Amino acid sequence: MMNGVKIFLVGKEATSDTERVLESLGYEFQLTPSVEEAALQSLKKRNILILIESSSKEDFPEFFSKVKNLETPVIMLAENADELITPRGNQPYGYLVKPYHESELKFNINQAIFKKELERKFKRSEDILNISMNMAKMVYWEYDTEKDLFTFDDHFYALYGTTIDEQGGKHLSSEEYVTRFIPPEEQDAVGMEVAKALETDDLNFSSTFQHWMIRADGGRRYIVVRIRIMTDEQGHKIGTKGVNQDITEFKMAEEALNEADQRLAEIIDFLPDATFAIDVEGRVISWNRAIEEMTWVWSEEILGKDNYEYSLPFYGERRPGLIDLFNSSDEEIERHYQNLKKNGKVLTAETEVTLKGERRTVWVKAVPLEDSKGNFIGAIEAIRDITDLRNAEKKLKKSLKEKEILLKEIHHRVKNNLMIISSLLNLQSHYIKDKEALDVFRESQNRAKSMALIHERLYQSTDLKNIDFGDYIRSLTTDLYHSMVSDPGRVNLDLDLEDVKIDINTVVPLGLIVNELVTNSMKYAFPDDECGHIKVELHHEHENVVLRVSDNGVGFPRDVDYKNTNSLGLQLVNNLIIQIDGELELDNNQGTTFTIRFKEQKE
Repeated sequence: MMNGVKIFLVGKEATSDTERVLESLGYEFQLTPSVEEAALQSLKKRNILILIESSSKEDFPEFFSKVKNLETPVIMLAENADELITPRGNQPYGYLVKPYHESELKFNINQAIFKKELERKFKRSEDILNISMNMAKMVYWEYDTEKDLFTFDDHFYALYGTTIDEQGGKHLSSEEYVTRFIPPEEQDAVGMEVAKALETDDLNFSSTFQHWMIRADGGRRYIVVRIRIMTDEQGHKIGTKGVNQDITEFKMAEEALNEADQRLAEIIDFLPDATFAIDVEGRVISWNRAIEEMTWVWSEEILGKDNYEYSLPFYGERRPGLIDLFNSSDEEIERHYQNLKKNGKVLTAETEVTLKGERRTVWVKAVPLEDSKGNFIGAIEAIRDITDLRNAEKKLKKSLKEKEILLKEIHHRVKNNLMIISSLLNLQSHYIKDKEALDVFRESQNRAKSMALIHERLYQSTDLKNIDFGDYIRSLTTDLYHSMVSDPGRVNLDLDLEDVKIDINTVVPLGLIVNELVTNSMKYAFPDDECGHIKVELHHEHENVVLRVSDNGVGFPRDVDYKNTNSLGLQLVNNLIIQIDGELELDNNQGTTFTIRFKEQKE
């Protein structure tokens, strides 16, 4: 098949001469009795050609009526030239008058195929252009200056919410166009832009402007208009041409973005901290009221400035600020800021600056600004003057230090006084012959020593809210053991103490409780030189602290109510239990066990 071309030979009297020519030229052809059948077989195929042959000019009107809308190229073969006179708009792709040379037929066939291929390519380009313009909501128009007429097509009117029929045709005068589609408030501005194109002699002139237009249904759309000069074949200016593009969505997005930017600017402007922002080029894009008041540099003086202009009011020189150091090494940052903290991409620091000629301490925080894709587009920095705060902190620390020294001195003096009292009681006891009176003196002496030991711990402690009570019990019970147990081989002291921290309000009464309970065990649990052991436990139990003093001695008398007794020691214990909001339990089944539970103090 020559050049991939297949020919349908149609005609009531197709001659054998035509067949011979086609065979000699190497074309594949098929005799087809009717145009309809040829068209049906050529549907959706390329390089198909219909060759219509007739010996009578009466046949051609019938043929033309059938091939008018065919996509397939058609060549007419006629007996004489008169038969080739066809209705306007129905011209074939080629025609020949018999007799003809085979080269003429070949030329006409090649030309028809070539012309059809060009039409297909042009149609495809036109379709792509139309699709692109439709997707871009773009329409084409022309304006004839001499006739004062716009020429619009269906696409143009569709953008304007109407049709050619509804507007009375594809032509509109400039006055009609403006009246129907341009809102009154836009007409002057549009007229000025159009006048520029009409008055210019520059054939390369182009103009682009934007305005609102009114659709036929009353809806408002925002368009961009692009105008060029239109010329005739001789290059003379005859009018203008251009495209209008609906950019309403872009306009709305732009307005929304501008509104968001305005809101952000207002928010930044009213932030209490001095705040400014820069873009990716380092230009100042925001400078709020607080930073104006801090530096006496007004926004109109610095907006748009780059080259570290914003550093001058703080450091007196152009240098990178915290806002510039997100991607810098730690060494580079530390050259400018010693006290720096990083939290992800957020930088925080304290530094010394000079504001209005006075040295001040400021807290600085910088955060990068990124777009939706995470690209760096700038940064924002907040600055807070904390000079007064730091001065107040220094004064407070100094005051607390002075009070701590004073408190320690008080505890030290109380301890000394209690030790003096203990010593006086000890001296006085040498003159007492009555055993009961002597025991009372010694118990009072131990109580004084117990409280003195507490105050010694308080004097040595660096934190009065967290005193190591386990260590205190160890010192107290060991001291009592050595002073009250004459034979260490007879009574054993067992300590099981956790590291429990207790505040000053609890440690004093609790120390006296331990003193009384341990003293009672050492004094009464093992009469007549009996052997045994005393155990003191301290540990956490859920949210409580448990203190347990137990012995395996003779046991607490069952006929004595430990909560209501004449014993001064137990009365003191019960009163102190109430003071620490605790609970006291007695188990005297095997020896004596006192258990105290109280809440652990929280900050």
